[in-house]
Amino acid sequence: MKGHFIVFEGIDGAGLTTNSKFLVDWLNSIGIRAWYTKEPTQGTIGLYIRKLLKSGADPFLLTLLFTADRKEHMENEVIPKIRDGIFVVCDRYLFSTIAYQSAHGAKEELIRRLNKNFLKPDLVFLLDIDPSISLNRKQAEKESYERKEFLEKVRRKFLELASDEGFIVIPTDRPLNEIQEDIKKVMKYFLEEVGYAQEKV
Repeated sequence: MKGHFIVFEGIDGAGLTTNSKFLVDWLNSIGIRAWYTKEPTQGTIGLYIRKLLKSGADPFLLTLLFTADRKEHMENEVIPKIRDGIFVVCDRYLFSTIAYQSAHGAKEELIRRLNKNFLKPDLVFLLDIDPSISLNRKQAEKESYERKEFLEKVRRKFLELASDEGFIVIPTDRPLNEIQEDIKKVMKYFLEEVGYAQEKV
């Protein structure tokens, strides 16, 4: 059976890592091979990006670095696993680059042009939350992007992308078990649509 590419997007503190890993664990538990991954990666470029995020680097430079990191990520990890029949669940993807870097001043047209040849996700979850709640969850503002006003701008861009691109929007200002039940419902429908046996899900 063919693998698939599932992406989680949203502002910081929306629960991306928790829910991405939940979905991977759930898929594996029902006999579907799944793999968790994240952008920026833990590779050389990704680690450099993480350092720059703490100092508020130029959005054009960050766009180039995110694109380079994504190229390595796709070629070395994501595409080979999908070809091997694995569901790859990615914690952030190119839509984060669009939302964050365009909100910070980079041209969206340029970001899209640089990323036009990358793999299109089969399904995108947008975990949506008010920045006031997300910042309270994270407590310490460790990165320059974690300012309330900035995150409000990023959130608006994510919601715009969700409308244009057909993302599944999941509100995350509620109990975790409710959020994850909604994620499972969407995935069960998706699995049926792509031909997985009903008894598996």
